[in-house]
Amino acid sequence: MLKILKKIFASKLFKLIFSAILIYFAFKKVDVIKLFEEIRRVPLWFVGTNIIISFFIIALISVRWSLLLNHKLKFKTALTFIRANFLAAYYSLFFPSAVAGDVLKWVVIDRRYPEITKTKVLGSIILDRFIGFSMFMLLGLVSAIFGKKNGLNIPNYVFYLLIILTFVCFLIYLIIYFFDVSKMLPKITFLHRLDDAFDLLKNKRQIFKCLLISLLSEMIWILQIWFAGYVFGANLGLLSVFVFTPIISMILVLPISIGGFGAREQLFLFFFSQVGSSNESILLMSAFLGILGIINSLFGGILSFLDEETRKKIRG
Repeated sequence: MLKILKKIFASKLFKLIFSAILIYFAFKKVDVIKLFEEIRRVPLWFVGTNIIISFFIIALISVRWSLLLNHKLKFKTALTFIRANFLAAYYSLFFPSAVAGDVLKWVVIDRRYPEITKTKVLGSIILDRFIGFSMFMLLGLVSAIFGKKNGLNIPNYVFYLLIILTFVCFLIYLIIYFFDVSKMLPKITFLHRLDDAFDLLKNKRQIFKCLLISLLSEMIWILQIWFAGYVFGANLGLLSVFVFTPIISMILVLPISIGGFGAREQLFLFFFSQVGSSNESILLMSAFLGILGIINSLFGGILSFLDEETRKKIRG
């Protein structure tokens, strides 16, 4: 019985249905036709500006990832990693979690740089995600502290969750900085085959650079969400966006819906309605960001169409 339930919950059909249910409950209390008419009235300059900002964020994330594998940043190398991230964004549209996109990134970089071991490429993807996650949590905690001092209504469970997660991330960085983890962990029997991946932890200077890049990219992304909320009349305080966005992003990593659709709308409503925004404006902001994500991902689809060899390898 448990095996059957596990197969059901893990199936793409279940997640597709679950996404549809979440979308239905998110939009059932608003005038959907009026909502999408409002989106159609969005100025082209605003759409174009946000596409450029999103491309710039992906470029920053790609540079961060490439620095973990390459000590020196080169233009051609950066383009390869940017391409891998766009391809991952495209294929992630059809899967319930970012894991599928990570597999695609691994395939692209493994093919382009055969001299780098597969375990090292995989380790760089995991480390890159951790760096982004840890900086997200730090930004959320700092914003929550300032928010509480300025009277922002932040639920205690959000505040304490940010404290715990930030502390765990900080503890991991202390271990990486003060101990040679690349020598310690491989001594564990089932980890000895991952020596190449643990070598990435020796590059403390590179990790620090990646943290700074992550700080910049995460701040730009959060400001982009706030800007969208401002244009659509959500009237979200900047601090509230900095506090709730990391929590929302963390939950969306879970494989609970296809491409985050439905789940993102419900999470936006749950968190941002607590700071006084109307359901209509929140859903406008969420729908616009979702459409923007699709537009960016479709660029990866164009790259995939042009790259016949990558498509054959994925299908195989």
